[in-house]
Amino acid sequence: MKCNVGKTERIIRIVASLAFMALGAAWWKGFYVAAAVVFMTAAIAWCPITTVLGISTCKETEQEEIPADTVSTDKDKLIRNRRFK
Repeated sequence: MKCNVGKTERIIRIVASLAFMALGAAWWKGFYVAAAVVFMTAAIAWCPITTVLGISTCKETEQEEIPADTVSTDKDKLIRNRRFK
C-alpha cells in the first residue's frame, strides 16, 4: 500500500474520529464504526476511497535510484542517508 493520506489530513481524520466517538456516545452507536474506520485510515496513512478516486495528499520525497553495480561514492551515501532517515 502506498501512502495517500498526508500529515494534515491524518490530523483532521483523527479529530473527526474523536468527534464520531462523541456522537456515538450521545446518539447512534453506528458512529463508533465510522470512528474506527476513519481512525484506521489515519493510522495506516492509506484510504481505499481516495485510491479509487486517484487522490493523494501524501507528499512524496524525491528518491534517486542508485545502480547496484556502481562503486559507492559520497553522493550515494548522502542519498542513502536521506532515504532511510
